[in-house]
Amino acid sequence: MKRLLLLGVAVAACSQPSRPAVPLRAGMTEQQVVEASNNRVPDRVIVRICGNETAAPFPCKIYVYEGAWREGRYHPKVSVVFEEVRGRWLVSQWL
Repeated sequence: MKRLLLLGVAVAACSQPSRPAVPLRAGMTEQQVVEASNNRVPDRVIVRICGNETAAPFPCKIYVYEGAWREGRYHPKVSVVFEEVRGRWLVSQWL
């Protein structure tokens, strides 16, 4: 019975859509991302130079949210990439 239950949980986790739990939009501020994620703290924050393969590398900040069970649902891993635009960190993409 336990194996059947675990199998059901595993299948349910895998069948969840692979979209972020947070409704992300390009141009969101860090504060908007925090509010949209119910104040969830990122598991890691990485500050680095992005776009090294382009003619114009730029500083970026990446919020890494590891996959987690929250509010009865599995939320897959998502990395939110911010670019600094006129002194503000804004979402440019998410992976």
